[in-house]
Amino acid sequence: MVRRSGRLGLSAAVALMLVGTLPACRLLHRAPRPAVVETVDLNTASQRKVERLPGITPSMAKRIVEGRPYANPRDLVERDILTERELERILDHVTVDTKQ
Repeated sequence: MVRRSGRLGLSAAVALMLVGTLPACRLLHRAPRPAVVETVDLNTASQRKVERLPGITPSMAKRIVEGRPYANPRDLVERDILTERELERILDHVTVDTKQ
């Protein structure tokens, strides 16, 4: 009988340890939802809107706004405003209206 309570004590200790460490390991937390990114027109969007694009820093957004107008998004790479990799991150989220 003493042996059995010793095993239960060990089991309880392991259970308490797991309960205390699992939240710290983020195993029980939900993953954050990805931010919804709307389509941004590179020729008309404000600098703040451009900053909301994935991976675009405030300095990148400033260069994008200052480099207007654009005939197509690839102009960003051709004018050395963004790298090809940076453009690939935002390509699905940008458009260029040339009717202006």
